[in-house]
Amino acid sequence: MKLMKIFITYIFSILAFFSLSGCKTIENRGQSIDDSALVKLESKKLNKTEVVELIGTPTMVPEYSQNTWYYVERVMSQRAWLNPKIEKQKIVKITFDANNFMQEVVVIDDSHRQDIEIVHEYTRTYGTELNGLQKFVKNLGRFNKTTDGNKHKSKNKKKR
Repeated sequence: MKLMKIFITYIFSILAFFSLSGCKTIENRGQSIDDSALVKLESKKLNKTEVVELIGTPTMVPEYSQNTWYYVERVMSQRAWLNPKIEKQKIVKITFDANNFMQEVVVIDDSHRQDIEIVHEYTRTYGTELNGLQKFVKNLGRFNKTTDGNKHKSKNKKKR
């Protein structure tokens, strides 16, 4: 009877572990911008410091254009040990003019997202591998000890 109780507890623990390990986890990544802040951005002509005060620092500022800011928000979900999946993505692109005042606000949503498939093929390049004979010749004398106990011969030889 006691053995049966231990067995049932053990089986229940295993079932609970496997059922809970398959639960979906949702993670918010990036800069979350609510709709009221977007309305304020589109209605007013703000400068860079005012934009930072309103919605925070940008997620990305490209090096080729310091007057374009990107705010990226992603909602990722992952089930157990599987690869994460993008549930929702919103990118807000803010462009500034030469006087650091806001020129344009563009919201890029999920409909513009393209999933790029990974190609597992590769092009083999020849000429960099050593064959067995080349490896043997290259390692000749490399691991032998010299007469004075050092592994490598010293290049600064003293003349007597």
